[in-house]
Amino acid sequence: MDNKDAIQDLESIRTMMERSSRFQTINGWGVTLVGLIALAAAAVANGLFYEGTDSWFSTIYGNTDYLWSHKTRIAIFGAVILVIVCGAIVFFTSLWTAKKKNISVALDPNMRRTLFNFAVPLLAGAILCLALLVQEHYGLTSSIMLIFYGLALINCHHFSHRLLGTLGYLELALGLADCFVETHALLFWALGFGALHVVFGILLIVKNRRG
Repeated sequence: MDNKDAIQDLESIRTMMERSSRFQTINGWGVTLVGLIALAAAAVANGLFYEGTDSWFSTIYGNTDYLWSHKTRIAIFGAVILVIVCGAIVFFTSLWTAKKKNISVALDPNMRRTLFNFAVPLLAGAILCLALLVQEHYGLTSSIMLIFYGLALINCHHFSHRLLGTLGYLELALGLADCFVETHALLFWALGFGALHVVFGILLIVKNRRG
């Protein structure tokens, strides 16, 4: 009985060390850069949609419906590129950090559970957003992005680190608040995907330096 307890304790310690190592591979500078890119993208989107009749889009297209249609398509294309770029930044900076710290990154069962629990809510939210955009229901798109991203972080933090859960709850709260505000969707989006990532990235930098 004692041997079994000792083995279980060793397994628990090993699991905790693996989770800690995985968390340490997340590069705080990469996360901060993602937040800054999101803030810059929000500023560009703000100028694209709300600059007024003197914008270069109005000069080219003239008709308001045609104008918003093309703006929306460009915004969607830009959002896809943004997701790819930000994902690549987090991935490659995390690999660089793991290599620097001599931490092995393997697709073991715990890592697969983490990725699966993160991907399911995120994919569901992406499909829902796509359906809304196809049907030209733009009102709650930013809310849904924040809510499902928050749920994805909350869902996977059980296999990673509690700080991811904290970020997830903040994203979820912002998304729910955004549901009740009609005219500031881009502001909530910038706070969630921009400002919170900058703060979270700085916290990661400080935490990793302290060890």
